[in-house]
Amino acid sequence: MKGQVTPLREWIYRHLGIFKPDPKDYSTIVGVGSVVPVQIEAYFLALNAFVEEKATVLDVGSGLGYGLNILAIKASAVYGVDIDEKVLDYCRKTLVGRNPRLKNLAVFDGYSLPFPDNTFDIVTCVDVIEHVEDYDRLIADMMRVARRGVFISTPNRRPEYTNRDGTPKNYWHLREWNCSEFDEIVRKFGRVDWNFIHGPYEGPFTVSTIQTEETFALSPFIHKPGGD
Repeated sequence: MKGQVTPLREWIYRHLGIFKPDPKDYSTIVGVGSVVPVQIEAYFLALNAFVEEKATVLDVGSGLGYGLNILAIKASAVYGVDIDEKVLDYCRKTLVGRNPRLKNLAVFDGYSLPFPDNTFDIVTCVDVIEHVEDYDRLIADMMRVARRGVFISTPNRRPEYTNRDGTPKNYWHLREWNCSEFDEIVRKFGRVDWNFIHGPYEGPFTVSTIQTEETFALSPFIHKPGGD
C-alpha cells in the first residue's frame, strides 16, 4: 500500500540508492497495533498540564486515535483531524460510538482547519509538525481555532538520530529542531510555556520545564494572545 515502507525497505532505499518513497506519502496506518511511547507521554503531559475539566479539544494529526482517548479523560468533547483518510476510516471503526466524548473525526488539507475561529479551548498537535512543509501556516491556523492555546510536541534533534548532512535519520521527518530553533518559531505566535520530555525511545520518561542531555521531545504550549 502507498506509504507503507518497512524498516528493511527504508534501509535499502537509503543505502543502495534505489527508488526512495516520498515522505509526504507517509501514513500512520502502518502503526496499527502499536504505539509510540513518547506520544503517549506527550498526550498525558497535555492532559495534566493544559486540559481543564470539561474543556473542548481538537487533536490535529490524530493518527491512530490513542491520543483522543487520553484527552477524553478530562475533556468533555474531543475532535480529531488528519490528512489521511485511511487512518480516519480505521478510527471510525475502532473509536466512534465507543468513546462518547469523541464527537467528530474529519479529513483536512493539512493547513486549513474546517472550524470557525475560537472553536476549541485547546488544540494539540503531537509528532506532526516535523512532517509539515509550511509549519508556520499550520501553527497559525491552530492558533486561530483555539481559545486558550496550542500544545505541540516534536522530537528534539539529537545527534544519534541525525545524519551527517543534518537531515533526520527518520526518513519521514522533513526536519527536526533543537530547542532554540523551535523556540524562535513558536514565540512568533504568543507567550510560550516550555516543557521537555526526557528518556530513551522506549521510556520510561520524565517531564520538566528544563532541557537536559536526555531530552527526547520538545513540548511547548503557546498561549493565545488575549486567550487566558
